[in-house]
Order: sequence, then structure tokens, then C-alpha cells
Amino acid sequence: MAIRVLGVLTILLAATAFGCRGTGPGPAPGGGNPDKGKVLFQQKSCGTCHTLASVPGASGTIGPDLDGIASRAATREPGKTAEQYIDESIREPAAFVVPGYPAPSQGGMLLPVPVTDDERRDLVAFLMTQK
Repeated sequence: MAIRVLGVLTILLAATAFGCRGTGPGPAPGGGNPDKGKVLFQQKSCGTCHTLASVPGASGTIGPDLDGIASRAATREPGKTAEQYIDESIREPAAFVVPGYPAPSQGGMLLPVPVTDDERRDLVAFLMTQK
């Protein structure tokens, strides 16, 4: 009996850990691919609004400069890690507007940029390498 209960608990834990990867509004779990994220950053034209020295042509000024974002992101919103802040900024760009920059709705941008959960994880992983 105890072994059967343990088996059921193990299956439930595994399903929770690996099966809940939907497209809901929650934060994207870690594990993204930073190389894919860099490609997506270019493909999704993120550099149109943001400056990022590691991406050729990323020289936008509408959004905040992303050089060093991984080092300062955790200071933007109390209680959020850098990864959580970056994820939120991709999902909901107007959730926190960096002082000195226009709200996304004021910049004439169609935001948020459409990305899948996997793409968002990859973008977060890439931006977390920008220290």
C-alpha cells in the first residue's frame, strides 16, 4: 500500500514539474537557449526599440538600453528576480515602465511582441547573459 501511494505521488510530482508548460500568463520557467534567444532578438526586431551592443544593428532609443540588463534587472521591481523582471517585461511591457522612457502605448508600438513560451524562455536566457 505504501509503495502504491509513493508511486502515485511520484507520478503527480513529475506531471506537475514537467507537464505544466502551457501558454498561460505566468513566468516562463528557466531553461531557455541563449543562442536561440539572440537570433530571436534579431528576428523579432527588438533592436528597433532597444540598444544592445552584442547584437549588430540594435540601436533603438525608444526602449531602455539593454546592455547590462542581467545585472540591474533585479533592482527594477522589489521582490522580483532579474529573470522574473525580464520575463514580465517581454510578456507585459507596460507592467513596469523604466523612468525616462515612454509607456509602450505612447511609443506607437504593437506590444507585446508575439512570442511563444519557448521563445520567451530563449529571449530571457539570452538577456540574462547581458551582464
